[in-house]
Amino acid sequence: MSAETALKIVDKVEQKALSIVDQAKAVQVTDAETYTAAGEMWKVIGDMMKEVSDTFDPIIAAAHTSHKKALEQKAKYFKPLDDARRNVKKLMSDYDLEQERIRREEQRRLEEEARKREEERRLQEALNAEAAGDNEEAEAILDEPVRVAPVIVQRSTPKMTGGPVYREVWSAEVTDIKALCRAVANGQASPECVMGNMPTLNRMATALKATLNIPGVRAVSRRV
Repeated sequence: MSAETALKIVDKVEQKALSIVDQAKAVQVTDAETYTAAGEMWKVIGDMMKEVSDTFDPIIAAAHTSHKKALEQKAKYFKPLDDARRNVKKLMSDYDLEQERIRREEQRRLEEEARKREEERRLQEALNAEAAGDNEEAEAILDEPVRVAPVIVQRSTPKMTGGPVYREVWSAEVTDIKALCRAVANGQASPECVMGNMPTLNRMATALKATLNIPGVRAVSRRV
């Protein structure tokens, strides 16, 4: 059947259906005769409904098949691309996390070096004061807390415009169910957490992140 012929059939069914709807609006049941007439109209409407279904169901089925095939064709190319993109993002995320670990270690190392230098300077200053006979000054120097300026090590991962955005997803992990139950009994955790109620624990982990402090439970994060 050509598209033109199918369109003509649809137009014919549409006009017929609308005409029957208009006729049905005029139906009134006031006596035995109009009751019978209404019954005949009821059958006409049913027949028309079947005709509409017979006309449009094949069109719907064809459209559904076409839609399904289109989705399959899209998935054939989109899915491998999506998998490849996710893999590239994971590689970048792993590199970024490793560079951040290196940065923090270097920052801690430099801060420790700065603290040791300050301690040595203070010790020498106290020794000088003691050598000068000022023991009180020497004690005061040694008693004063050691303070050093924060050391900032810049990130080495390049900034990218339009690059991937990393998001941390937090969840809870029950490591000791007995400890968790004791925490609930002692009032350290909500009764909702008992028996490892994961939805409740996961909501708490999402809100509190690394600060989650419930015996027998720890917060874990993953990048997505």
